[in-house]
Amino acid sequence: MKNDSLAANHNQTPKNKPHNFTVVAMEGCHSFIILDWARPLKDDMVSYMVQSASYDDILNNRWSSKAATGTHLAVENLKPNSYYFRVQAKNVFGVGPFSETLSYVTES
Repeated sequence: MKNDSLAANHNQTPKNKPHNFTVVAMEGCHSFIILDWARPLKDDMVSYMVQSASYDDILNNRWSSKAATGTHLAVENLKPNSYYFRVQAKNVFGVGPFSETLSYVTES
């Protein structure tokens, strides 16, 4: 009986959000950043969905999604604008909660 309840606990979406979510900016290169985060606690075998939106997109709740297999993602070709980013863990059963939303303002 214990094995059944233990297996049921593993057959679920990630329960913890990625943490320590940060934007790493490259000095002198305002159109390129790296998003970095730590794995969610206790969730194994996950990939990630990173969502991004410009200021105008955030006003209309339009997010773009990109898959990431590791705990970082390079973002290129940013134009002068405010951008917002969030990440969530994903496994074969679905997606977990979003990280906090980070904002980043590119320089013109």
